[in-house]
Amino acid sequence: MKLYFTADAKINPEHSLLFNKIAVDIRNVFTDNIDSLSRQNKDSIDWWISSPASRNIFASPLFNYCCCLSLLQELINAKKHFTEIITDSRAFKKILENYLSERGVDAKVTLARLPVKQHLKELVRPIYTMFGIPLKQCVLFFIARQTRYLRKSPPSVPLTLIDIFVMPGYIEKDRYYPGLLDALSEKEKDAIWFVPHLYGFRMWQFMSVLIRLRKAETNFLLKDDFLKLGDYWCLWGHLFRIRNLKINPSFFRSVDISPLVSEELTGFRGIGSSYAPLLNFCFVKRLKQAGVNLRLVIDWFENQNFDKGWNGGFRRFFPGVEIRGYQGFVVTKHYLSLYPTKEEKKSEVIPHKILVVGRELVEAAKEFCPALDVKIGPAFRFQHVWLTRKYFPVRNEYTILVALPIVIREAIYILMLLALDSKNSVGMRFLIKPHPATSKDSIKEAYGSRWPEQFEFVGGDFNDCVEKSDLLISNASSACMETLAKGIPVIIIGNSYGLTHNPVPETITDDIWQLCYSQEEINRAIQFYKNRGHDNIKEHEAIGRKIREGYFEPVTRVAVRKFLQLM
Repeated sequence: MKLYFTADAKINPEHSLLFNKIAVDIRNVFTDNIDSLSRQNKDSIDWWISSPASRNIFASPLFNYCCCLSLLQELINAKKHFTEIITDSRAFKKILENYLSERGVDAKVTLARLPVKQHLKELVRPIYTMFGIPLKQCVLFFIARQTRYLRKSPPSVPLTLIDIFVMPGYIEKDRYYPGLLDALSEKEKDAIWFVPHLYGFRMWQFMSVLIRLRKAETNFLLKDDFLKLGDYWCLWGHLFRIRNLKINPSFFRSVDISPLVSEELTGFRGIGSSYAPLLNFCFVKRLKQAGVNLRLVIDWFENQNFDKGWNGGFRRFFPGVEIRGYQGFVVTKHYLSLYPTKEEKKSEVIPHKILVVGRELVEAAKEFCPALDVKIGPAFRFQHVWLTRKYFPVRNEYTILVALPIVIREAIYILMLLALDSKNSVGMRFLIKPHPATSKDSIKEAYGSRWPEQFEFVGGDFNDCVEKSDLLISNASSACMETLAKGIPVIIIGNSYGLTHNPVPETITDDIWQLCYSQEEINRAIQFYKNRGHDNIKEHEAIGRKIREGYFEPVTRVAVRKFLQLM
């Protein structure tokens, strides 16, 4: 038997359930390891914006490697036989070889052979990281200068800055805080300024996007209006400063994983993700130098390295201003970065206060830091769960909405599982809704083979789409909980080759949702929900109401004004 311990977590299917159990069991130990490394570099913004410090499993492979190491220990203890371990990390290869030698296990460790396309990508990555990404940032800087004549001038009153992502389809339209401005007077609106981060755009789109932002009715404060050209030189400096960080031996389950940390810091896979966080930090510094008066700062808080550049900057340069981190979503517990740690709180790289969108989420947010100040804020993106349902599915066909995740590889995995035989899909209609940051063309291209006839791309508002559907199929996304809150069943797609990103808390009965790993399990679950009776439908609607009350705080005028500290 061969074991595959690579960054993309393609483990053997027979080990999937154990792998996911391990991921839950090692959460605290892994977090303690990162906190220990953070204490050594607590004063370095270069450390905090690095991918290992983020604990973001979608940006850093470190947690996955630790899961693989734990799986290896379990297999050895269970006396399971294997002949070879294949990995894509030179540091992990050496760690595994030493570990097997110490345990007297006769198995070889080899480096994975990359496909030609992937190999070429790895060769180009250093060039793109050193020059391509900084060039893209500089292009945005110069376009901001060219369009500055359209710039709005903030009033002299103390401002509230709100971190927001702008992506295709969501430039003037607010995807993150819908309804927030409706609770304010015109005078109060003048003091609310959104700070956008562009995501999913090509360089040739920057000009039109910035012009639209500057002409929008909503107040947008562009970072590039404050940044200086010298700040972009900082990006190259990061490449050298990161190599001087102190990385002492760090033992995870008796194995020193510091070589993995050093490899990630000095390699080019994760460095590019540190550039935007570093510019966030520089932006706040320039904001202070410009004498901008602030009363409140709100961060769309996923506690990634991007957030640490933002929060670390405001905590350092605006110490008297309250920073609030808003977690306006419900996602998989494997998303470790979401949960702040004691060291992050002590080092002041997280907000003063965290706001979650439901009372059932408060204690979960404190998992690694019980002293964290966590409050409940309005569920802006999910206010429609409280509205009377406007749409219903057509009666003569069974409509299944498939909400795809942002990671294309995972989206294709779901679609491949759903490519049902024609005899099994009679009377069914599959509506495919891509993530806003992913185009349908990129999904079709990645899918490769013949596009199934029963798959139909759909756009528009997610709430309208799900109300027109009998069932949702997805994973990882808040869309799953949003759908359950309407009493509509959900099928979560499990990953047979790695971590399963299930956003549904364990406390919610699995009668209204099911976790499926195979095409056969999906078929059975679809038939189960397709044939549910009137009593089942009513039970699911009752469950939906409880979910709504526990996980989605209503968006009211009072709640919004408390969120903004206006009362």
